[in-house]
Amino acid sequence: MRRRLLLVALVTGLTVLAASGQLAGAQSVERIQIADAARQQHGLPAELVVELSSPADYDRQSVSGDSGRWTGPRYEERGNPANAGVASIDWRVRFDEREGDAEAITFANVLHPSWERDQRGPFSVPHRIGARVVGTILGYYVILTPAGDTDARFEGVIAFPLDKNLHAVAHFEALDPPNNSFVVKGTSAASSWNRGQVLLSLASISLQGNLPPKIVAARPYQRGRFVRGKVVDRFLDAVLGAPVSLERRSGGGWVKVGGTRTNGRGFYTVRARGRGTYRVTVRVSGFTAMSKALRAGR
Repeated sequence: MRRRLLLVALVTGLTVLAASGQLAGAQSVERIQIADAARQQHGLPAELVVELSSPADYDRQSVSGDSGRWTGPRYEERGNPANAGVASIDWRVRFDEREGDAEAITFANVLHPSWERDQRGPFSVPHRIGARVVGTILGYYVILTPAGDTDARFEGVIAFPLDKNLHAVAHFEALDPPNNSFVVKGTSAASSWNRGQVLLSLASISLQGNLPPKIVAARPYQRGRFVRGKVVDRFLDAVLGAPVSLERRSGGGWVKVGGTRTNGRGFYTVRARGRGTYRVTVRVSGFTAMSKALRAGR
């Protein structure tokens, strides 16, 4: 079912823009950390950030905490170029802890509920660790604009889950140029321009960093001489560079007998120390996950 929903997201206008390479020249990258209270409540690593990039024609004008403004190219009034300004996008990122799915959280964060819905639907947010994409997280987005053919203002909102009852929410407003009496870069209608830049802004979003480990797979390997497996998070995305401990049952407890780290795909291999009952434990940022017990060693 998850794969089918992801395919729906891939055919939206967002991914069409992203795949075209228009994001490659983005001028500003914003990295927003999860608020400490929410992060601690949900046991999330401190290094986890929501990352977004300005469209290629925009650069950072200002930033304050979890919000800011990007400014872009010049716009001018048709037939009156002296009446001009600079296109802008206001952005903010917040972390919503109310109950609900991504669609409900998205609409709960709309600033202009009276505006008409221009586009909406599911969207797969890339989950990255460094430069590597380890998976996607299914979110939901909406774009709104005032009724009428002349207004060029647009609002875009996207939400995606990080944990139960915790969503990351990114919000964008393109309010300048305000209407279709203006053109951008000499030829682009204001409404077409603003819609496209909001789409590009939404398509730029990713989650950067490991989520806590949720499942630790483990099995004997090479006739029991090794234990190998994979570590994934709650979205089944690989956890990279995580410390792995191999523990052997001893009496009524467990003793660490080996260790390693997961590789660039979330896999690990560690040598067993003699025939016995083992388990694999992974600890990341105070969160612990462990495998089922298994027999290994020689």
